[in-house]
Amino acid sequence: MLECKNEKMGAFRGRFRCVVMAGGRSSRFASTGHHKSMAKVRGMPVISHVIDYWRKFTDDFVFVVKNGREPLQEFIASLPIRAEFVEPPALRGIADGLGYARPLINGPFVVVLGDCFCRGHFQIPDDLEYGVLVQTAASQESIRRNYAVEVAGELVTAVEEKPTSVHNDYCGMGFYFFQPDVFEYIAATKPSPRTNELEITDVLQTIIDSGRKLHALCFDGAYVNVNTPDDLDAVAAAIEAHPD
Repeated sequence: MLECKNEKMGAFRGRFRCVVMAGGRSSRFASTGHHKSMAKVRGMPVISHVIDYWRKFTDDFVFVVKNGREPLQEFIASLPIRAEFVEPPALRGIADGLGYARPLINGPFVVVLGDCFCRGHFQIPDDLEYGVLVQTAASQESIRRNYAVEVAGELVTAVEEKPTSVHNDYCGMGFYFFQPDVFEYIAATKPSPRTNELEITDVLQTIIDSGRKLHALCFDGAYVNVNTPDDLDAVAAAIEAHPD
């Protein structure tokens, strides 16, 4: 069983670069007229709240952007962070988009999905190379909207994207700690039969199957995967419940 530990996040500041994936089609936000990462919650774009959390680790960011990139880039450029931008020529899945950031990566990094909001705490093991954040006591609905995680001790043994059957209360979150050689695992992963895209969860399974340790980092707090405009209310509620 995973045990969540409360630790000051600043203890690891500067240890990782942060790669934010913000290239999605945002089809469910089409009626709003803007990229979902720019949808506002409490007067600020969702992407601002996402960046604020991960600045506890670093001010060094890479943004993989595609649709609606102009206003997104303009907003990010106004923030007090170091930001570089990558634009894939096409959208063929998160892992495929991540591959275009390879020239900008020369050390450990964390991948953050730009539509995934969190407030809370987790602990990073001193020997961490690869890891994913996992929310415990998650609802079956939340797991089905994200990905299922099987765990032995503190290591992930299997993952499944948007499972139809749920066997525990562990929800895989859209935050991944990687090393530069993850791009070799991406190259070794085939597109998903489900979507014909290069899924990040399939890359995680490739890492696991190779024998590499993939840590399950227990997360204690609020997590919202923003898929629809209604999810913005959940983000607002999470900010109120976790003001820090």
